[in-house]
Amino acid sequence: MYLLRHGATPPNLVEPPVMQGDGVDEPLAPIGRDQATRVAAALADRPIRAIYASPMLRAMETASLVAERHGLPVEPIDSIREVKVGIWEGSNWPEVERNYPAEYRAFRDDPGKNGYPGGETLQQLLDRVTAAFGELMGRHAGEEIVVAAHSVVNRVYVGSLLDISLAKGYFIPQANCCVNIVRWRDGKAKLLTFNAIGHLQ
Repeated sequence: MYLLRHGATPPNLVEPPVMQGDGVDEPLAPIGRDQATRVAAALADRPIRAIYASPMLRAMETASLVAERHGLPVEPIDSIREVKVGIWEGSNWPEVERNYPAEYRAFRDDPGKNGYPGGETLQQLLDRVTAAFGELMGRHAGEEIVVAAHSVVNRVYVGSLLDISLAKGYFIPQANCCVNIVRWRDGKAKLLTFNAIGHLQ
């Protein structure tokens, strides 16, 4: 499985970045489309059998540019959409720390248990995406597939494959249009490549 993060959107490009979660559904920025075009070129020669994506615009656009190279459709998978960030949607982290200090500290201390207020915990997110990725890889055992997902989705999943706690895994880097390669064998996932970005240079 080639697990991608989507290309950059306008909320990704402001400083500090804005949390989009599963409610802010903006398309790719021009630089995001360029990133997606580059990752599509990097995967153009691979024998890709299927392409999946979160149903959110930024992931679907990214996957569609990859799919064009292979003449394949993109199948949306609702269970890999971005984490629900609740009342923090549309905010940046300095705003959250200032306006919700207690909740901010609780989240930073244990995001697996103390989730986004009004949204999900990272454990809930990890449970749903692990099941989804496992089902997709099991369905395509012996084949190569592409999955376009999101920053937090990828971070918690990749962190789990590295046996890193959710509190630390939350900070794993996932650049826009990076590639993670996951191998599925005997019902188990193993991370082979992490946050690869050479194709974007």
